[in-house]
Amino acid sequence: MISREEMHQHILEAGRTIARLPREGGPRAYRSTWPDWLRDANLAYNYNAVEVSAGPPTAAQIDRLDHLIDLIWQVEPQAARVMVAVTMSANRRGFERPRGPQWTKVGKMMGIGPELLKSRYEAAVERFRLIW
Repeated sequence: MISREEMHQHILEAGRTIARLPREGGPRAYRSTWPDWLRDANLAYNYNAVEVSAGPPTAAQIDRLDHLIDLIWQVEPQAARVMVAVTMSANRRGFERPRGPQWTKVGKMMGIGPELLKSRYEAAVERFRLIW
């Protein structure tokens, strides 16, 4: 059986994997066939800060995400909702936040306090761990 910390890490990895999946810029029919060009001279000479992306997820990470999504259907909707909300708040642009999930912000969105949210998240992790 998997430990609680390992399950927590699998859940956080699933959130990072979702954030790193490629996104389309809309329907291709509405795009121009011309190449993109820089609209500001400052961008051409690297005067602005550089944003580093995490890159696309690996096949193994996507497989683990698929397995976790299958598990979501086997638990109560409230536990799945808490798990997804906390997971998505724990990453930023595909990287793990250094301070972890935003307990207060997610708690306000769900209408509960951060301590109750933490206890519900721990219960959700335990439910996921038992059916893993």
